[in-house]
Amino acid sequence: MNFSALFHQFATWSFRAAILGGLLGVVYLAMRGDADMPGARLVASQAGTPNTQVGDFAPCQPIGQTADGELVYSMDCEQTPAEPVAGTPASATSAK
Repeated sequence: MNFSALFHQFATWSFRAAILGGLLGVVYLAMRGDADMPGARLVASQAGTPNTQVGDFAPCQPIGQTADGELVYSMDCEQTPAEPVAGTPASATSAK
């Protein structure tokens, strides 16, 4: 029995199997798309349901308070709430 020829045949077929496995993996990933990616699941979980409306979300929350007692809002806030937020001292909002 020629060990060299046997090893050559084994190595050749192992290499061919590895190439085929790689091609199958690439085809699987191409067909599966981004469904396995963590980012796709995150975006899907954050997407609103069709029944969600813009008015259902909480208004802008204050991010701080000045020394005079005025509430500070983020620059991204388009509309600040008209009423004082719960937990804010009444004297701070009615002092003006």
